[in-house]
Amino acid sequence: MNPAIKRFLRLLIAVLVALALVSCQTENKTDDTKDTKNTNAAVNSTEENMQKQKETTEARIYPDLEAVDFGSYEFSFLTRTASTNPNWAEWDHRDIFAEAENGDVINDAVFRRNRKIEEKYNVTIKEIVVADPNVESLLTKSVKAGDDIYDVVCPHLTQFAPVAQGGNYLNFFTVPNLDLSRPWWDQGTIRDLSVINKLLILQGDLLILDNDAMEAMIFNKTILKEHELENPYEIVMRGEWTFDKLMEMSKGIAKDLNGDGAMYFKDDLFGCILQSDTSISFYVSGGEKICSKDKNDYPIITFGTEKGYRILDKLSELMLDEDNIVQLHRYNDGKTAIYDEQVKMFSENRALFSWIRMRIVERLRGMEPDFGIIPLPKLDKAQEKYITHNNPHAGVGISIPVTASNLERTGMVLEDLCAESRYTLQPAYYEINLQGKFMRDDESREMLDIILSNTAHDIGYVYNFAGFAITILHYGRDKKTGYASYFETYETKMQAAIDKTIEAYQKLD
Repeated sequence: MNPAIKRFLRLLIAVLVALALVSCQTENKTDDTKDTKNTNAAVNSTEENMQKQKETTEARIYPDLEAVDFGSYEFSFLTRTASTNPNWAEWDHRDIFAEAENGDVINDAVFRRNRKIEEKYNVTIKEIVVADPNVESLLTKSVKAGDDIYDVVCPHLTQFAPVAQGGNYLNFFTVPNLDLSRPWWDQGTIRDLSVINKLLILQGDLLILDNDAMEAMIFNKTILKEHELENPYEIVMRGEWTFDKLMEMSKGIAKDLNGDGAMYFKDDLFGCILQSDTSISFYVSGGEKICSKDKNDYPIITFGTEKGYRILDKLSELMLDEDNIVQLHRYNDGKTAIYDEQVKMFSENRALFSWIRMRIVERLRGMEPDFGIIPLPKLDKAQEKYITHNNPHAGVGISIPVTASNLERTGMVLEDLCAESRYTLQPAYYEINLQGKFMRDDESREMLDIILSNTAHDIGYVYNFAGFAITILHYGRDKKTGYASYFETYETKMQAAIDKTIEAYQKLD
C-alpha cells in the first residue's frame, strides 16, 4: 500500500477514535449507566470503520480450504506462564484462547476468530497452560512416550533450539495445507530461522506475543523540552538516529535528585535506561549478526567483522557511562522487579530515553507526561534502514510435535487461524490497542510503521551456539569490553556447536 495512503487511513482511524470518545464523554455527564454501553459501542464502531477502510485498500484473501467436519475434536495449544516471576508476569499469551467476549478488543478478536474456525471445522480450540520451563520438558516427555497430546506448541525462541535438535518437532515445509508464502506468515522468521531448508518454528499473524517482543526506544517529552533538545522524530526521519546521537543526547541529563552524592536507579535522573538484552539488540540494529546463513541455508559465524567491532565499541561506551546510563540488569537479583522499576523511572520523569520491548508501551498508558516511540538506533547515517530485533527471550513461535497424528487437520486449522487473525487479531492489536489507546501522537504511529517494516532474528542468538550469545549479554552487565579476545576463545567451540546442530537437522525427516 502507498505510504501516504496508509498514513491517511491511520489518521482517519485516530480521528474516529477521538470523535467516539468525545461522544461517550458527553453522554457521561447525564447518564453514568450508559457509560459502559456507549464506550463499547464506540470501540465497536471504530473497529467497524477501521475494517471498512482496510477493505477498501486491501482485498481480503483467505486459504482455499474447504470446510471439513473433524467431529468435535479438541485442538490443543501448549503454552507457558511465567506469572510467578516478578519480571515476566505480563508475558503470558493473550492470542491463543478467549473463554468469552468481555469488551477487551484483543480478547474479543481472539474469541471471534476462534469461533469462526471452530465452526468451520467442528473443532474446539483449547489452551493448555503450564509453568515455565515445563513446556519443553512436557513436550519432550510426551514425544518420548509417543503421546499425541498437543497439536501445537508455543515455545519461546531461546528455549526452542535444544528441543528442536532432539528431533521433537516437524518441518513446517512438509506440513500439508500450509502455504508459507502467504502474507499471514512472517517471512523474516522463515528467512532467518530455518536450518538446511528445514523450518521447525514459525511466527505469523496468529500471535501477538511475538509482536510484543519487538524492540524499540522511547523518549520522555517533558525532559526533552526542559533541556531544549532536538525532536527525535525529525532525527529519525532524516536517517540520523544513530548510536552517537543517542550518546550525545543522553549526556547532561543525569541529576542526583535526592542529594546523597550517589547515583541510584530508584532515586535519581538518568539520560538512558538499558538492559543486558540491549547488547545484541544494538548489534543487530547496527546491521550485524552473531550468525547468519550461507546460500545453502547453513548457519555460519558472522561475528568479528570490523563493522561489528565498531558497534561493540559504541555499545561499551554506552554501557560503561554510569554517570548517564542505567543498565537495569546490574540490579537483577531475582527479587527486584526491574521492569516495574523501568516503568516507574520513566513515568516519574527520571529518564530521557529507554530501550524497551513493545509490551512495555501498554504499561505506560497511565503515564501523565507525554512520551514518544522511535526505532532502535543505526550504527551511522550511511546505514540504509533502521532494523528492529525480535527479542528471543520474550518472543514466541509455533511448533508442531512429531507425534501430531493428523497433519492434514493441523495444517488446515493453523492456516485458517493465521489467515483470519490477519483481519481480526492484528488490527485489534495495532490500530485499536497500540495506536488507538497507547500512542500519544501521529508521529509515534509513523514510527511504529518504521519499527515493524524491517524486523530480524539472529540465529546465533536464538541457538546460543556454545553459550556465546548469552555471555555477550552479560558483558554489558559485568562491565567487560574484551569482545575480540573473548570471541577468539569461543570461535572453535561455536563452530563445533553449529556442526552439531546441522548434523541433528540432517537426521530429521
